[in-house]
Amino acid sequence: MQPILFPPAAEFERWRQTNRAIEALFELRESSLAHAAPQVSGWPALAHVAHLELANELCLRNLQSFARREGLLLQRDTQPNEQTLALLARGVLPRGQAKSPRMVVPPVDVELDMVRSWHKDNVEALTELARNAHLITSSELTIPHQVLGPLDAPQWLRFAVVHTRHHLTIALEVLSALGAKPAELPPLPAL
Repeated sequence: MQPILFPPAAEFERWRQTNRAIEALFELRESSLAHAAPQVSGWPALAHVAHLELANELCLRNLQSFARREGLLLQRDTQPNEQTLALLARGVLPRGQAKSPRMVVPPVDVELDMVRSWHKDNVEALTELARNAHLITSSELTIPHQVLGPLDAPQWLRFAVVHTRHHLTIALEVLSALGAKPAELPPLPAL
């Protein structure tokens, strides 16, 4: 099977689009973001956004390591498996099958201002990385994902986009289940 490529310029743009959807969520009432809809998810919408901001911070750090071509997690000569590449190409993560690692589980008392701050920091880091998109290339370097296995730089970028969209989808479903009207919710960017 020929490797599936994820052009960094397109993935950076998709990530920027998902960030705009997150920023639109921040404009909703904090109380609506703070309630769970157990029939959809045990986490409220704000917890999903907090989780993805924590995860995206780690993704950005990995991408910074790839750009510098140095970092403790970098490995050489490991290959992603075909199922992982196909999953990333489809752009849809299975729901309810993976447990979030403890380091990216949102705090119980998550606050909107705190999540906005994390988001702002991530947007700044993403902007800086996107300026150097030419450094995000396929190579012999990979960093292992705890479930998906070794991923190279463009694959980590694609994972960040797919994972962000995954949790945005759930957050929007939670808000809909709580009575939000479709016109009140931001559209999800296409993959």
